[in-house]
Amino acid sequence: MDKNTKQNPPKKNQPKQTVEDEFLTPKMMEAMEVKTLLFWQAPSHPFRKKDRSYYTTTAILVVLLSLIAFLFQQFLLIGAILALTFVAYVLAFVPPHNVRYRISTQGITIGEDFYFWHFLDSFWFKEKEDSKVLHIQTRLRFPAQLMLVLGSAVNEEKVKKIISRFLPFVEVPYKTWMEKWSESLQKHFPLENIHR
Repeated sequence: MDKNTKQNPPKKNQPKQTVEDEFLTPKMMEAMEVKTLLFWQAPSHPFRKKDRSYYTTTAILVVLLSLIAFLFQQFLLIGAILALTFVAYVLAFVPPHNVRYRISTQGITIGEDFYFWHFLDSFWFKEKEDSKVLHIQTRLRFPAQLMLVLGSAVNEEKVKKIISRFLPFVEVPYKTWMEKWSESLQKHFPLENIHR
């Protein structure tokens, strides 16, 4: 044993310093710390109570489609139509539960799900069902897009300022042909009479 080993024995319970730690400055270490930048509670998805015309129009469409499917003896299709109608009814009638949203220096948390910034691509805002919604495009197959409902207490400009530090803001988001088709269908054949 040489003299240095006898004079300075390694201390017990001391974390080993890696080569990477030696090159990190205090400013870099501070940047790596996880800090909550914004936190709020809001519904899990946009919701607006539907009026009677929505349910009446939906029921008429379901009856017509079911009759057409029955004439062609497509009983499996009738079952699928009824199942989709039940889902549409539940989503329109039952209000969503509140979820905790958190934006941190590491990523975004929605309820129990966490997404790192490097899995996210860009963001934009939209209004849906009388609620402001933050949309975030992901680099993942599923979910391809995150939707964060902004509560009444959350300022859109503040959210934009925070997220633009990590992701680019898109003024006119790209729409798939499916989104364009569904929007035009809703515009030309609305399921309810909206009086504003």
